Amino acid sequence: MKANLRRNISAIAIAIGLAMFVSSPSFSATPDVGGNNSISAYVGTGGLLLPDSFSGSKATKSAVSDCMGCTWRYTVYCMQGANTPCKHAVTSCPRGSLLYRVWFGHTPTTIAVIGSVCWGSPEPITRRQVEGRIDDYVVRYIPALRPGFDPPGGSLTSVPVIFWTGQPTNFKPPSFMLSGHSVSITAIPTWRWIWGDGTSAWKSVAGAQYPSRQITYQYRSPGNYDVGVTAVWQAKYTVTGIGTFDASGEILRQAGKLAVPVRSSKTVLISH
Repeated sequence: MKANLRRNISAIAIAIGLAMFVSSPSFSATPDVGGNNSISAYVGTGGLLLPDSFSGSKATKSAVSDCMGCTWRYTVYCMQGANTPCKHAVTSCPRGSLLYRVWFGHTPTTIAVIGSVCWGSPEPITRRQVEGRIDDYVVRYIPALRPGFDPPGGSLTSVPVIFWTGQPTNFKPPSFMLSGHSVSITAIPTWRWIWGDGTSAWKSVAGAQYPSRQITYQYRSPGNYDVGVTAVWQAKYTVTGIGTFDASGEILRQAGKLAVPVRSSKTVLISH
């Protein structure tokens, strides 16, 4: 009977210890492959992008990547209470990577294990890091702003001027790889036209030369008008196997100017 009592007490103590471990994980930033699996190898926020080796569902991967302000961390997947190097973490993954538990929560106090990953030496990648790379990448490839107008020598007050930007309405630079993730980008511009007479307009079309009339403007008074156009580029990006996201903020602004002469078109009466 005493032996049974001791076994019951031991089982209760182990259960309490496991519960305390899961609900109150350590946030040490020191990697450790030699013992306590509560020691964090990587800690961060910013929309974690989980690799293909993640043991959880695609829906979980998507939810983790969507939460830019949530907390995540990787801890080496040691056996509970191990005091020797973690063979389990080494032998469970391909050579050059270790097995990690993945923790995730909307706040540090709600963090919990959601699965495991095999991961190598690079730091886990987040959407914030991808977006930082997108800013630099798009700037290298995005088409120049080359505005123009018809008629090329100027217009009359009775005739609308046709304008164009010389750019596409969307642009897809080459995809790139980042920490094992394939990233493709679609950049989308809108244009602000300042007509030079105190008025302006936003356009989502690029315009084209005559006979196109996508973008036109008619001046009421003759004069030489300084027309300005600004392209504001934003982007969506797709991380293969995870999802498509809107990049935060502007990616790029480009500005151009045109000098547009407009002459009077007074009606001339001719007597016979």
